[in-house]
Amino acid sequence: MWGRAIVTNRWSLLLLLGIGFSHVTPVFGANPDSVPVADMRHIKKFVAVEVQTQGTAEKLGISAAELTDVTRVTLLNKVPGIVLEASSGPSLDATERLNQLGFFTCEVWTVGEQYIAAYHVDCNAGSYTPQKTPGSLWNQAILGYGPRDEVSDAVRKGVRAMVELFASTFAGVRADGGGR
Repeated sequence: MWGRAIVTNRWSLLLLLGIGFSHVTPVFGANPDSVPVADMRHIKKFVAVEVQTQGTAEKLGISAAELTDVTRVTLLNKVPGIVLEASSGPSLDATERLNQLGFFTCEVWTVGEQYIAAYHVDCNAGSYTPQKTPGSLWNQAILGYGPRDEVSDAVRKGVRAMVELFASTFAGVRADGGGR
């Protein structure tokens, strides 16, 4: 139960608990089986795939642009037959129905830059709603901490694992729903 509180309250509770830091350790991961994903079977292309960083990420060598590139390549490799369009959302003159346009976004938060750093990676994916806003159908998050020199690698691996988990879920939904 307190794992959920860590994610909900982000860093404040983690820091108040005074958890000992010894190595890069993921603390919390959500259950992928509890996600309502049936509407993802309509997605024909992704129009928004990006990773944003906050906190001390850049000081730790975690680049939003690099993570976005890795995310896009991994998504293309893991989800065959799906197009990635270089944009930040649905266009005004899109010929596709909005529920056919997908998104995959992650936010990476980091705290600390001296000896120990904590990180939180939160990824969302799904299709757009009639209001042209993302309708979150899939969400996973991880929380970890460790020596500052190891956190950037842990974040990269965490983001890649999230993309692979989403790709697996997405492929399963498409196979079950016929992709139509």
